[in-house]
Amino acid sequence: MNIKGILRSTAAKIIAFAGIVGCFAAAVIIGENVLADFGRDGMIYQFETDFSQSSYMAGQVNNTAVTLEAALEGHISRQEFEQQTRDFPGSYYGVMNGKVISNAELSDSATQNAAFYLIARPDDATQSNISWYYMPFHDEPIDDSFDDEPIDDSFDDEPTDEYNVRSATYPLGTVIRVCVTSEQAAQYQEMWSAQKNTFAHTIYIVLTLTAAALLLFVYLLFVTGRRPEDEEMHLATLDRLPVEGNVLLFWSVLGLAGGLNIALTAEIANGSSDMLFLLMPSVAFLTAAFAFALELTLSLVRIVKNRSFARQCWCVRFVRWCRRGVRESTRKLMHLLTRDYKTRNVLLLFFGYTVVLALLATVFGAEGGSFLAFVLGIAWFLAAGYFLARRIHGFERIVDALHRMRGGDMESRLTDMPEGVFAAMAEDINSLGDGMQAAVQNEIRAERMKSELITNVSHDLKTPLTSILSYSDLLLQLELTPEEANDYAKIIHQKGLRLKNLTSDLFDISKVRSGVEQMNCERLDAATLVRQALAEQEKAIQASGLALKVTLPEKELPIRADGRKMSRVLENLIGNCVKYSLHGTRVFISLAECDGQAVLEVKNTANYEMDFAPDEITERFVRGDAARSTEGSGLGLAIAKSYTEACGGAFEVTVDGDLFKVRISFPVYGL
Repeated sequence: MNIKGILRSTAAKIIAFAGIVGCFAAAVIIGENVLADFGRDGMIYQFETDFSQSSYMAGQVNNTAVTLEAALEGHISRQEFEQQTRDFPGSYYGVMNGKVISNAELSDSATQNAAFYLIARPDDATQSNISWYYMPFHDEPIDDSFDDEPIDDSFDDEPTDEYNVRSATYPLGTVIRVCVTSEQAAQYQEMWSAQKNTFAHTIYIVLTLTAAALLLFVYLLFVTGRRPEDEEMHLATLDRLPVEGNVLLFWSVLGLAGGLNIALTAEIANGSSDMLFLLMPSVAFLTAAFAFALELTLSLVRIVKNRSFARQCWCVRFVRWCRRGVRESTRKLMHLLTRDYKTRNVLLLFFGYTVVLALLATVFGAEGGSFLAFVLGIAWFLAAGYFLARRIHGFERIVDALHRMRGGDMESRLTDMPEGVFAAMAEDINSLGDGMQAAVQNEIRAERMKSELITNVSHDLKTPLTSILSYSDLLLQLELTPEEANDYAKIIHQKGLRLKNLTSDLFDISKVRSGVEQMNCERLDAATLVRQALAEQEKAIQASGLALKVTLPEKELPIRADGRKMSRVLENLIGNCVKYSLHGTRVFISLAECDGQAVLEVKNTANYEMDFAPDEITERFVRGDAARSTEGSGLGLAIAKSYTEACGGAFEVTVDGDLFKVRISFPVYGL
């Protein structure tokens, strides 16, 4: 099997399909596992470039400041405060109304020298070197929408939006200081860096898997629907779905699986460890949905490659149907307006009538306008009724004529039809009747000639065959002298040659009339062709006892024709004169230019009564009854006519008593 066959094989397609699905599943599993780990650790939520501005340390400092404020205000106990801040790696200091809560003695300068710090006072703006921080003593309501966990202020008896009133109760000297040194944050910085590297590595793996899946998908786009043995497009059972059904299934399946997976992943990322056991089933369901969606996509590709998209798309079919309907309606309307002047006049009258009604209603008011409109309406309907009655009558006459023609009556004619489209239809129907009559007559004539052809062929073949069989029996049965045997062999040879010539002539005329015979037309001198033909038939002419009267032009008379075929034509014409001319008579051969035509005429007196029509003598195997005793095949004139017409000339036979005349004409070449 060649490379194309291998690429188009079913096994290669299955491997590529499985590779795409496998890459997708691996990317989802790796990505969701990493996301789940980050969610539990709370370390990485975005592409962060500097640990000092990381969301993790900002959240640690802010949460500690909020919790410390609640403890100073008495909303939580000291034990609760210590329980909530036991994992805080830094230092804190808070004082309010003489109440101090701290794990270290911090001053403003000591706090500000730390890597991460926050200082809050009721009378001053909050000071901090972190990006996201909580402002406990701000005079406006706090927007904590950026925090991962909303702050629970349910312990506060006062309304949450009256911070300006609450802040006024804070005594002077109230301050909250929170800080974390570089040494204290080193452990978290190491974890942050490790997870960042893991995240980057995961992104690299996912992008690699995605690129591999895309390459395999591009390969499937080219080979789907193709087989190694041919170049045809082969459709699957799924490809019979309408395009709209395919798209609906695609988004339904993929959207359902993706939504479920996103919901479960969000729960896992938020720290719901009890949901981890649902991760693998969720990924499996999403992978199965992706595989089905991929097959639907390939089905659409096969439909497009098969050029059946428009046929299977209901929307496209509907648009085409509407466009076709509008186009057909427009065509019919334009046909009526352009060809049927009576219909055009009626439409113009209708619009004119509408305009008149509008003008009357505007100028004369409701009463006078309504009466005049009523009168005009009566006139309109009478005229329209008369018009429609005539049209219906004309249509019924056309239908009746068609029924008669279907019954075999080809002589009936439609006359006195209404002018317009029905008159044109009547003319077409009359022409159709004339054509069918002519076709019937031609068919009758063809059947008669076919019967005569069979009779003539049977006679012309049977005669030499009978002679050959008779003389061959004599050779086999009788003890003949060498001279007698030689005479019988000569007769058998002559009859065999006649059969050969007969079959050869029949083959030649069949080729030219079927269009198989090729014509090599070139510039020829008609006078030279006649002289060569006479020279080749000189012995036969002298032996016949005929007197030839030849009139040829002295100058060249050029024509465009096939030289070999025209030589055969002249040979047949001269041979016909030698065979069928009355002994001792004259044969007239003339060539001249007449109205831009090179005209050749051959006239002779027949040695038998010509009881045939001129057009019948040029048919195959047709000869005069008195000439059937000759050795001719009956194809000479038929071949001559066929070759002449194939070369672009005209061939005409005229019979006047015993005078037989053939006229051949060609356009003079170069005029």
